[in-house]
Formats: sequence, C-alpha cells, structure tokens
Amino acid sequence: MNAKKIFFDTNTLLYLLSSDTKKADWVSSHLQQDSIISVQVLNEFTSASLKKIKISFAELNEFLTVFMTIFIIKPIDLETFHIGLMVSNRYGYHHYDAMIIAAALQAKCERLYSEDMQHRQIIDRRLQIINPFI
Repeated sequence: MNAKKIFFDTNTLLYLLSSDTKKADWVSSHLQQDSIISVQVLNEFTSASLKKIKISFAELNEFLTVFMTIFIIKPIDLETFHIGLMVSNRYGYHHYDAMIIAAALQAKCERLYSEDMQHRQIIDRRLQIINPFI
C-alpha cells in the first residue's frame, strides 16, 4: 500500500483514451485504490472525452464507473473555492487549475500528478506537483 496520498489531474487521466501507449500505461500502472480526484476532474474528463476525443456515452460510462470504483472523489464546495482563490493569487495559477490544487490540498494529498502545472513545485509546504511524463 502506498503511503502517499495521490491526486490525479484530468490531463493525466485522458491518456487512458489516447494512442500514446507509454503514457497510458504509466497512468494505468499508477492508479491505485484510494487515489483521489475531484468532481471537477470528472466534469473535465467527461467534457473532453465527448467533445475532443469523441468517445460514445457507453464508453464514457465505463470509464466513469471505473473511476468511481477506484478513486476517492472529493466534492467542490465553497471552502474549495476560497482555497482555490488563495492558490491562484499566491501562485499565479488559472482559476480551474487552482481549484484542482485546492481539492488536492483539502484531501491532504502529498502529490498532484499533472502535466499542465509547474513540475516539482510545492504548494503550501505540503503538496508537490509532479509531471509524471518528464
């Protein structure tokens, strides 16, 4: 059992639908029971899957079912919003990225896997952003 609490950003999970087998394999091999995502990640994954990748609703439902089985899913609430505003102001992240970071902070994660954020940056002295593909 991995002692570190891990949060996955949407962009990493979308590789499960890509033809980039190296990245898809990395994501598959690092998914673990009790990894964490937020409702925002589910929303972004759904939108990108249907609009950009154009998978069917049936395929999407299969992925979402797996996600809901594997991941702990954190809601987005007013506290998340306020933490996200602080993150955006302090670290300069765009609003939606700051909300992902805020959810990871609320979940007391030690790592956030994302390729859209600053690799190895430490947020609030406790959350490290890791680009797993560098």
